Amino acid sequence: MRANSPEYYIHAGWGPRAETPDVIAARFLTCIDRLKEIHPAYDQWIFALNNKPKKFKALRDDLPAAVAANVARAEDGAPTPIYGYRPRVLNNMGKAHSRSLSVKATAGSWATSGHFVNSAQIGTARAIAPDPTIIAYPVFKAALLALAESFDATYCAAYPMQLRYFGDRTKKLRLAWMHYMAPRFAPLITPPPSAIVERTARGALLLSATDETFRIENPEHMAAAEDILKALAPFEALPWPPDAQPK
Repeated sequence: MRANSPEYYIHAGWGPRAETPDVIAARFLTCIDRLKEIHPAYDQWIFALNNKPKKFKALRDDLPAAVAANVARAEDGAPTPIYGYRPRVLNNMGKAHSRSLSVKATAGSWATSGHFVNSAQIGTARAIAPDPTIIAYPVFKAALLALAESFDATYCAAYPMQLRYFGDRTKKLRLAWMHYMAPRFAPLITPPPSAIVERTARGALLLSATDETFRIENPEHMAAAEDILKALAPFEALPWPPDAQPK
């Protein structure tokens, strides 16, 4: 199964936060505009509006309405905004290929839960080895920061899907290539010597296992990923989700 999972993902999460479609649309637009500056593949988006394709550029001015139309719904089709809104874009609607990408979010949920009820994700095409240039460290790191900062995420991780088959799958945090901690929680973490450490202008902490594209067959990459995960223990030990607690 590992050999058949060549895709890479960036996944951001945060706890209950009620937001209107206008606010979510602004965040989504900020993210998309940042992504297109990173690499040509991170552009030419197509919006999934009620599962029907619409060119994203044509929806820019009406994006709040498009986000509102993608509200979470119950089994009977009734809107359930407590579970958020779910905008999604793809960079092609044809046959998936090595530069295929998607960006999706579940945002605006105020439901209480023991996990991050809101999330945003960037992913390469399933079961297809991605173009090396779209997952190169500088590109994927910039994409991670665009996603995490645009949505004001509490936590964000980038990883090859193959890495998800390692470690304890029941834990809140998993092995990853890169981990992003929001400014509020960054002081909890003491970076291990093996990590590449960066602090953003906003005060967030980014820990990377390598400045190469992460490969599970590289023992140095794996060892650094293990070290970083151990260093995140003080964050993981907080009541979950940690951002649901007052500052």
